[in-house]
This record gives sequence, C-alpha cells and structure tokens, in this order.
Amino acid sequence: MKHLALLDQKPLVESFLNQGPRPLSSYSFVSIFAWGDFFDFEFKMINDCLGIFAHGETGSFLYLPPLGKSLDSSTIDSAFEHMAKGGVPKAVNRIENIPENLLSVFGSGSYNQYSRPVEYLYAKEDLIALKGNAYKSQRHDCNLFVAHQKAHVFEPYVDADFDTCRDLYERWEIHRAGTSNDDVYKAMLQENRLVHGRVLKCWKPLGLIARVLKVEGQVIGYTFGFALDENTFVVYAEISDLKIPGTAAYMFRSFCADEELIKFSRINTMDDFAMPNVARAKQAYHPSALIASYTVSKETT
Repeated sequence: MKHLALLDQKPLVESFLNQGPRPLSSYSFVSIFAWGDFFDFEFKMINDCLGIFAHGETGSFLYLPPLGKSLDSSTIDSAFEHMAKGGVPKAVNRIENIPENLLSVFGSGSYNQYSRPVEYLYAKEDLIALKGNAYKSQRHDCNLFVAHQKAHVFEPYVDADFDTCRDLYERWEIHRAGTSNDDVYKAMLQENRLVHGRVLKCWKPLGLIARVLKVEGQVIGYTFGFALDENTFVVYAEISDLKIPGTAAYMFRSFCADEELIKFSRINTMDDFAMPNVARAKQAYHPSALIASYTVSKETT
C-alpha cells in the first residue's frame, strides 16, 4: 500500500522535474521511489516550488532543491523552517543533491556547503565500441565471457524473473560482504537489497528498462535504469554472478547497445559512494565528464 501511495505522486513530481534540466540522476521519480522503505516522503508546495521532504527517525531533509522556476533564497529559508517544524534547525536538516549551478541561490554566510561524490557521465558510443588500448581490459572481459558462455541470452526482464534476481542479489551480497570489514559498506549492501526489490516489483509503472543475462536458462546477471532526459540514460543497478568471469563487463556493454537505448547519447552511472574500489571501476571506463553535487545545511547556534 505504501508503494501505491508514493506512486500516486509520480505525475506531480514529473511535472516539476520537466520544468528544468535534470543535471543529476537524483532528478528522477525513480530515485525518490527507490528509498520509500527508508523514508516517509512529503510533497509540499513552497512559493510555487515543490519541496520533496524525506522524514526519517533522525529528522528531515530535502531530497532535492525545491523544484520550480521561482526558486530563491526565501523558498530555501521556508524549506529549512519546515524541516525544523518551527524550532531551531537541527544538524540533520539539509538539502541534498544540489547541482553546481544552483549553489549561488544559497548565498554565503548562513549555509554550510559540502561536496558529494561526483556522478560519472560517458559517451554511449565509447562504451559500446570499447576501442583502443584504453578499453583493452573491458574487451578482454567481454570476449572471455562470450568464449566460455556459448548458451547465453540478454533479454528483457519480466515479473517471473523477480525471485531469481533476488536470489542472485543475496549471493552477490554475501560475497561482497565477505571481502570487507567496513560496517558502512555492509549496511549499504543490505539497504540496496531492499531498494532493488522495491524497484523491480514496480518496474512497469516506474517506466524502467530492465534486462537479465541468462546462461542455459539461469539468471546470472540483471541490470536496470531509466531515462533522465532526452539524451541521458541512467544505469541504476547492475548485479552479476561474481563466479563467472566477464559477466559484468559483457552485461554493461550489452545494455548500452540495447535497442531501447538507441536514442540516448550519454550514459550516467551515478556516483561511486566515496568508495575507492567503485571509483576505480568507473574511472576505468573513462568518463567524458564528472558531475559535481553538493549538500547544504543551515548554520546552527
């Protein structure tokens, strides 16, 4: 029921997102819906702008800067007042996912600004062609997969694939958790299990493009994403069987080359969660641009 209530807000959110550019992957209803198991979202009009507030156990924050053409400092101040519910702003009260071009709205003196991990943007044709020495490793992985997995298919996800994709994630999570002593990383793995399950359950109304990679009928990988704007496609998730060499590289290349992505010229793979191993993997594909993102909080006394 909570899923359906949040889905009802999709037309409203999309109507405001469509009023301006979508510079970050978070500028999508999918990105909001994905975290519905962790936050109660509130959609509130402030000075003709739409504020998307996320309320959790520790307090409230604004998931995006207020959406609308009339965003100004008074709207920002009103948003912080709402998060504080008439009291003194708390440290947790903040605005997330602020693109660089909007930082000027916050002025100076009364706000703290923090850099978030950058998002990675690629030219799609580079990810498909994998030309030159720069992509030697990725070509090797793709060729290795094709050579050893003759009976493979890369096909559209259907509801009947849900259980096998969930099982694959659990195996992947166990393996990943076993390679790290970082409690934050392990918690993130658990959170994303819920995120993936939630989004895959509602892939149709969300407008996702989702694919599964199968060998002899068994799911060994899944990936899904969404259109951010007319030129940019966001690859939101990619889970593969870590025991089969080349699976991730082959699936990523296949997804980028998918017929349903033909109209997009750019691929956004979101951020690296400030994790060096993830950053190295994304840098290895030679992004054409790194997109800055910021968080702003109000100075408290």
